Amino acid sequence: MSSSEKGYGGIPNGDLGISIPEARPTESSLQRQCVAEAFGTCVLVQVGCAGLCETVYIQAFSGLWQAAVVWLIAGALAVSATASISGAHLNPAVTLSFALVRPNDFPYRKVVPYWIAQLVGAFTAGLINLSIFHTAILNFEQTEGILRGTESGVSSATAFGDYYMLSNNVGSWYQALFIEGFGTAFLVFIIFSVTHPSNDAVPSSAVPLIVGTSIAAMVATLGSLTGSGINPARDFGPRLVTSIFGWGWASFQGALVYIVGPLIGGPIGALFADKVLRN
Repeated sequence: MSSSEKGYGGIPNGDLGISIPEARPTESSLQRQCVAEAFGTCVLVQVGCAGLCETVYIQAFSGLWQAAVVWLIAGALAVSATASISGAHLNPAVTLSFALVRPNDFPYRKVVPYWIAQLVGAFTAGLINLSIFHTAILNFEQTEGILRGTESGVSSATAFGDYYMLSNNVGSWYQALFIEGFGTAFLVFIIFSVTHPSNDAVPSSAVPLIVGTSIAAMVATLGSLTGSGINPARDFGPRLVTSIFGWGWASFQGALVYIVGPLIGGPIGALFADKVLRN
């Protein structure tokens, strides 16, 4: 396989953007890659959001640090499991960034199929978590006097989608947009920096842990503000689940911030890594 087909860390067949060198002789089919993206995104979102469910509904965890560690584990596991097949983008902003900044490595024709697969994976993860924590959510709503389906009822959906308007420390939608854009730019900057062909300091085996750590860093520092979605699929997939299962249209409050912000921020981070830092 040519170097142009490598993904996120060097993993062949990957387009992950993780190129892990020369593992397989032939490129995976697009169908297989999309299946891997769906599974990988499901792992990322299910484990990461399950940590939030433990925090919000059961109070098993306390503070952002513990939630961040769960996201670190989720990211490392998801990337390790799927990078050699799809490149483990697991995030529409990462996919768009590769198509725009490294089109020789990731062709534009794969963007929409990857996005669909990522959304399917995140939606499935939301269904799994809703099934696991169904009783805990009902108990939480009863204790807190939350009426699901009302505008304020999204307080019991915060372990699924992100709602910047529930934070007193975010004053406007455009501040939230900047925060989400910045967080995604940081994540993608790290991904592109550690997977750049000229960066020999980072072994390919370390890439999953680095990606997970980058996600965790943003959750720890931005989570109390916007929730640090930094991934349109991670946010929108679980929102679809809550909208179907009782929370209704209120689930989509502020949703555009978590789609537009990352899709703007991701390519900016990629450009800084490839065209400024290592041009």
